[in-house]
Amino acid sequence: MGSFSEYLRPTLLCDFAQAPEIRNVADRLTKKAVGRQQMFNCVYQFVKEIPYGLEDWDVKASETLRKGWGMCSGKANLLVAMSRSLEIPARYRIARIKAEGTLWKWIAKQNDELARQMGDPSPEQDHITAEVYLDGWEICDPSRDAALERGLKRLHIPRRRELVIGTDNKPQVIILASLDHWAQTRQEARRFKKDRELIFSNMNKQFDRIRWLGSEHPASSYGSCGTRSG
Repeated sequence: MGSFSEYLRPTLLCDFAQAPEIRNVADRLTKKAVGRQQMFNCVYQFVKEIPYGLEDWDVKASETLRKGWGMCSGKANLLVAMSRSLEIPARYRIARIKAEGTLWKWIAKQNDELARQMGDPSPEQDHITAEVYLDGWEICDPSRDAALERGLKRLHIPRRRELVIGTDNKPQVIILASLDHWAQTRQEARRFKKDRELIFSNMNKQFDRIRWLGSEHPASSYGSCGTRSG
């Protein structure tokens, strides 16, 4: 496993060494698991079912675990941290994808003031997933919880993310062992700077509406990540 050492280390954002609760939860989830595949499946399902919501890019794994919701970057980072805490090699896969315009327009339609704040969607956006090494490197996307997926389906909003193809006819993807520097740089370049917490909160309320539509028990799921402190 020596060649995988960089994919097993803690970092500033992947902070499982500084936050023992990450390993504690991973151990609890995998208590009855047999083998690394089952162990990973347990933590993957746990992270995937954490509600999705917009936030900053540079969120520590321990914070995502504590608050119980996150964006693609936060959820992928938590999955990497939990996997590494179990000595399963894991890394970050950052892809450029085409904007999810139908979803953006649906959210904007719900509130005129929010539509003004959001503006038009960018042609492209970043999307972060994880890769784990089991029998080989496998791509794992924990970003959308099942209720959100069902809500999108019910609203006929496309769920497939389309990769941007570069001039070399290959998808624009980078693989990183650490998210720290990339996330800091991406955070500094983010689109919403003024009033972003308010904009995120208002957009997340719309994600909660979609999640509510896709929930088997709507009353208990509404409002899971509509606000974020600080």
